Amino acid sequence: MSWPRAARRLLLLSASALVCACVQEQPATDTGDPGFPFGPSAVGVQPIAYVQDIKPIFDRDCLSCHSERRTAGNYSVRSYADTIAGQRPGDASSSVVVDCAPGGSMYRYFTGDAVTEATLVFRWMVVYNGMQSR
Repeated sequence: MSWPRAARRLLLLSASALVCACVQEQPATDTGDPGFPFGPSAVGVQPIAYVQDIKPIFDRDCLSCHSERRTAGNYSVRSYADTIAGQRPGDASSSVVVDCAPGGSMYRYFTGDAVTEATLVFRWMVVYNGMQSR
């Protein structure tokens, strides 16, 4: 048995109103790091910038292979300009994000908490658009 068109529309409109009535706008209560996309980490909610947060990691873990004298993969992290060259701030598919993510070719070289460091690189490039300094 097929319902008349008017009855189907009324049913759809009623269901939509019911769903909308159940969803109320509320401010977020969880302002901590959601662990996205790599899992829980020690990253808080502070802005992330190259000079304060990313450069120390890259200097410690990446500079020996990606410097002005030795640019493995034709990529240098010697300076902000070198690090950001060829990247697409705001884009999760930027090579520095992909390479530093779990499973990426550079992830295994992080000497600290790799998940936290990968999350910092991701948030710096994608959320904070590769911000140089704060």
